Amino acid sequence: MNYSVLPPEINSLRMFASPGSVPLLNAAAAWNGLASELGAAASSFSSVISGLAGDSWQGAAAAAMAAGQAKAVAGTPTSPERRMEPHSD
Repeated sequence: MNYSVLPPEINSLRMFASPGSVPLLNAAAAWNGLASELGAAASSFSSVISGLAGDSWQGAAAAAMAAGQAKAVAGTPTSPERRMEPHSD
């Protein structure tokens, strides 16, 4: 956008008529909600896998699945604060 093409009054009017920070705040709230939902899903998934591995799943494949899900759940953002942490492989 080239601000020098229009008069300052028009540019000022356009800036003050914009939606401001509301869309950004709405997006942040949506991301926080998504992080909470992902945390709930990860907790539920971990609970189910732990229950199966301790009860009806036996053997090397069950152990590999339980170990794999632990790594997958560890990488899932469980809260908005956790989402801000750097990712490590």
